[in-house]
Amino acid sequence: MMQKTKSEKRARLTQAERSAATRKVLLEASVKCLFEHGYGQTTTILIADIAGISRGALLHQFPSKADLMAYVVEAVFEEETAMYRELLRNVSDPDERMVAYAMAAWKIQSRPPGVAVLEILQGSRSDKVLAEKLKPVEARIEDSAKAILRQEMHRNISPPLFRLMVGVIRGLSIQQVIAPEGEDVTEAVKLLQRLLRAGIETGVIGSKAKAAGKPLNKSAKKKRTAAETA
Repeated sequence: MMQKTKSEKRARLTQAERSAATRKVLLEASVKCLFEHGYGQTTTILIADIAGISRGALLHQFPSKADLMAYVVEAVFEEETAMYRELLRNVSDPDERMVAYAMAAWKIQSRPPGVAVLEILQGSRSDKVLAEKLKPVEARIEDSAKAILRQEMHRNISPPLFRLMVGVIRGLSIQQVIAPEGEDVTEAVKLLQRLLRAGIETGVIGSKAKAAGKPLNKSAKKKRTAAETA
């Protein structure tokens, strides 16, 4: 039996499948371009070149750079949501889960896709078209993130605390890009975890049992170790 040629195999794909494949390639190329060159130097021409497709094929999927950037933000968020679940799946205690979240956020946000999203968000400050495109996307992500956070943290977490953790992690991600040869940034994340734990144990945040100064038993100590290495 004769094997089908590559062109014949491609012909069997539906329009939706071809479109999804093109979008996947453009997502990867956009992340690479944003991570390596920053938002200002990222153009649809450069992205198309990295992706190995024509600019016309890119514009068929995304009529403008702003449309493509908005897609990148939403696609990366969906990918990160699955990663958080995986990184936190072995930590069940609500307090320990919150401590583990800091390291999980660092592992996710410091990746090229996380940095790419930060580049887009910063770029929207001077790009009014992009800013408008991002408004509905950010609103959807905000609502989804709040619901996911309540579920994943196994507790209600105060908005200021969440903002603080996200802000610190994002800032450290930018710092690592600006000074990649500097001090090991993970040490700063570990310090953040210790500060969170101190807040839990003193009652500033966390459970009342730990706030009352109840010593940690062996089980609690194992949970602590799991949280700090998640």
